[in-house]
Parts: sequence; C-alpha cells; structure tokens
Amino acid sequence: MAPLPRPPPPGGFTFSISPSATHLNHPTSHFLSTPLKGSANIRPQALAGGALVFSQSAPDDTLDRILLLQRAPHDSMPLRWEIPGGACDPEDESFLHGVAREMWEEAGLVPKRMVCQVGKDKKPQVFLTRSGKVVLKISVEVEIVEGSAGFAGEEEMDGNVDGKWKGLPKVVIDPNEHVRFVWATEEECRAGRMMIEGEELKLNFTHKEQRETILEGFEIRRRRALEGKNVEDA
Repeated sequence: MAPLPRPPPPGGFTFSISPSATHLNHPTSHFLSTPLKGSANIRPQALAGGALVFSQSAPDDTLDRILLLQRAPHDSMPLRWEIPGGACDPEDESFLHGVAREMWEEAGLVPKRMVCQVGKDKKPQVFLTRSGKVVLKISVEVEIVEGSAGFAGEEEMDGNVDGKWKGLPKVVIDPNEHVRFVWATEEECRAGRMMIEGEELKLNFTHKEQRETILEGFEIRRRRALEGKNVEDA
C-alpha cells in the first residue's frame, strides 16, 4: 500500500491569483469537458498541473533559481528531474488548488500567489500515459510563502549544500516520490548539469517539453523585470 500523502496545512490553501492566471481558476471538470485545441472530438481524460517555483533568496547573488525535484528510482522515468506537480483530483476546489496541493505534498511549500501560465505560446502539454490515457498538463509560475516547508515532526531540508543555497526556501520532499532537490539557475537548466560540492550533477529532465517549459519560465520573468512589472501585474 502506498504511503498516505502529506496532510494539508492548517487552514488549507489560500492564495491570490494574478490577472494572467484567472483563466485557470476552474474546477477539473471544466478542463476535462473542453475538447483539445484543434480537435472537435478528443477530450482529455486526466488533468495535471506543474508548479514553477523561483527564488532569488541566495545572499551572494541575484540569479533566479528554480526548484527541481529528482524522481524516485522505483517510479516511472526514474531519477529524472522535473518541477513539482502531478494529477489534479475532482475533489480539488479548482485546478489551481490542485497545483497547490501537489506542490505542498511533494515539496512542503505553500503558495502565496498563482502568477501566470507557462508554456510555449501558453499552450498546455498533451501526452499519453503508458495505459493510453490522454492527459492535459498545464504549468503555472507560483510565488510561495517563504518558510512554509513541511509541518511539525518533519525534518526540514534547506538545500544548503556547503553553503551553496543558504537562505533559499526550505524544502521537504516526499521520499516516496522524489529522492533529492536542487535550486538551479537558467544556465544550469540550459546546460543540463550543475556542480555540487565539486562534482557534476546531470539534470536529465523527464522530457524535452519539461525543459522547454522551465526555460520559458525564466524568459517570462526576465521580460517582466525589463518591463518593470511585478507578479501582481503579471
């Protein structure tokens, strides 16, 4: 029997929604009842969400870093890297609440604001599972509540590898789903590798679309900064 997921935080999930994400504030049924773009007949059979969590909290630089999780060796696509996320359930209040729940269960992080949809031309990803199920995946940039990781009784892991990520948000992974996490820069994501304590760590992503979504997320944030906008105006 699989372990039970991390219970929700006290009070559940309460977050703001930026204008660029309001179109995602619908229940799962809304997305499953809408035909896929370019098709009059095919509808997704499942909905998944991904959370792009960025931070600039490292004291020695101002580089954007994104949270990446490494999948467990017993799972599909073993030891590959991805952003937090997973299946949205019919019981979730909305798609965005499903993203919040998955982010909490996988990384112990609480959302503060849902910022914007991320993906090439803001198109959701469509893929088939091994059983042939059509899945619609939508990725969202999420601003988090700093210092929200986990709950009482869980060990906090702040990613402070030899001081490399000191000051970055604390992360508590679910060991049944992921074995480690990193805070990676755009350059490291683009190169597919980073140095950890003098050793090279390869960042092999779950698929090319995951890498493209991550790089698009960095580009959106860079463009927003150049335009002088903040996440409230995204």
